[in-house]
Amino acid sequence: MGHIHALPQLNLNASRQEIRDYFDNGWTMTEVLFSGLVSEEAFYKRPYHQLRHPMIFYFAHPVVLYVNKLRVAGLLDAPVNEAFEALFEVGVDEMRWDDLHDGSHHVWPSVAEVAAYRKQVYSIVRAVIDTHPLLDAEHLPISQQSPMWALVMGFEHERIHLETSSVLIRELPMEYVRVPEAWPSLAPTSGQTKPAQLIAMAACEVSLGKPTDFPSFGWDNEYGREQRTVRAFEANDTLISNAEFLEFVRAGGYGDERYWSREGWGWRRFRNIKWPMFWLQNGPSGSHRFKLRTIFETIDLPLDWPAIVNYHEAKAYCAWRSALDTNAMPYRLITEGEHHAMRDAGIVDAVMGQGDATNLSLVHGSENGVRAQPANKKGFHDVFGNVWQWCEDHFHPLDGAKPHPYYDDFSAPCYDGEHQMILGGSFASAGDMASIWARFHFRPHFSQHAGFRI
Repeated sequence: MGHIHALPQLNLNASRQEIRDYFDNGWTMTEVLFSGLVSEEAFYKRPYHQLRHPMIFYFAHPVVLYVNKLRVAGLLDAPVNEAFEALFEVGVDEMRWDDLHDGSHHVWPSVAEVAAYRKQVYSIVRAVIDTHPLLDAEHLPISQQSPMWALVMGFEHERIHLETSSVLIRELPMEYVRVPEAWPSLAPTSGQTKPAQLIAMAACEVSLGKPTDFPSFGWDNEYGREQRTVRAFEANDTLISNAEFLEFVRAGGYGDERYWSREGWGWRRFRNIKWPMFWLQNGPSGSHRFKLRTIFETIDLPLDWPAIVNYHEAKAYCAWRSALDTNAMPYRLITEGEHHAMRDAGIVDAVMGQGDATNLSLVHGSENGVRAQPANKKGFHDVFGNVWQWCEDHFHPLDGAKPHPYYDDFSAPCYDGEHQMILGGSFASAGDMASIWARFHFRPHFSQHAGFRI
């Protein structure tokens, strides 16, 4: 197709060649993404918010995880580069929006050194795939008890960081980036801005949790089992669009403390935010003319694309709409149970899941119109794909969920009431993150390819 895209999630009964292809696909997507940095300086530019490491960390971190987890599983006997595997092992999870991370340029190795390390680790992982007897047919499918679970964990961890790194690149100044030759093109914009319509949903029961024998990798928080009663509710048929969110901006919503939580207002004042982070002012102050920063480009603001905001901004919009529509019940975000209720009955995840009817897996290099994809049978657009959806729920384990011994601190530290759930995946979600089982989370002030419906 002339550009990179994500392969469907790996079936745990796959052949060696399919495993090679899946590994190479993830590795190549990372290489393509980072080829969008124009210079060495771009690798060491601190993000404006100072809450994350520079990009050089994320160029090495997924590779280090391969080595460290293969060692934990007994598939490697020794470190490859012990200093790198300590330096690049753990990222930053700031507690608050003002918990700035002090970092020194001098602690990081050169891009050339990291690139050489990547090549070395690539050869080691390929050798495991090509020769290890645990990938012979008689040992398949790969189970959670198999040492090869660590290998597949590396595949999916890299795909997580493909997405989060794309957000960090989207935050860099334009002079540090270029469009990679193999990056998918931006989605078209229709210019149509029909407002979202509420759809009434009856009370129902939903079942949460990925079966342990499902033939694809899952993170620990996806397992367990819960039945939930979902009360009757109404939800928008589409995500909130840029056009709809622009009304909130024009109405002075960012300057009115009434609409913000205490924490959200503190974040807004600290950052002096006046509109969504990826909107760029394109005229005199107060003209409310904007462009949109995509990962690698700046374009006219597509009014039909979903507004990408954090949890605080989404909740402030809900409060503003509640005040505006005085005859309505108060607006809020969806819950995890409601997201399940909005899904088509009997939906089956085809080991990645959603097919051509969704904006997932780098089909496009950006979000697309909120009505660009067909509605599901219940009338909802983008239940999956386009952008993640902020939820009312704090991130939490399902009943019976247990940490996996190869990565026992993947989810557990975030069951703290400080991380907000996001569901549904985005255009940059791949592998497990693009599956119906994905349950993910971020701190409420953090940016992601995430929007919301009310």
